[in-house]
Amino acid sequence: MEIVVTDERDERFIEFCASFGCEVGEPQVVLLLMNFGKTVGCSSFKVYDADSAEITTLFLNSYDNREKIAYKLIRQLEKIAMDYEFKNVVVSFESRDDILIEIFEKLDYQPVESSDEILLKKEFRSLV
Repeated sequence: MEIVVTDERDERFIEFCASFGCEVGEPQVVLLLMNFGKTVGCSSFKVYDADSAEITTLFLNSYDNREKIAYKLIRQLEKIAMDYEFKNVVVSFESRDDILIEIFEKLDYQPVESSDEILLKKEFRSLV
């Protein structure tokens, strides 16, 4: 499998998101997980605020190794966010029942107080 870094204008991303009922129009950094030329997963982030990137999509076509693939995509997004000098990454959920919450919590994302949504945040540790 191969990870391709692209943006929200990539037709493969648009088609893959549409297959999950999602449309994305805002500027984003996109990762496509390709297997033999076919998109099997994607993740993306956009600017949340001056210090934060927000993970906006994480879609996987496969149930095999789902957690391992999700970790790989999230970790790669985090590396890119650090390269862009973001200090943290956030992800929001509409429901506490979302199956992805557990994956993000295993990757050290912590709940943040928010009145209208479930928000998890991971702060990057400085090596300095």
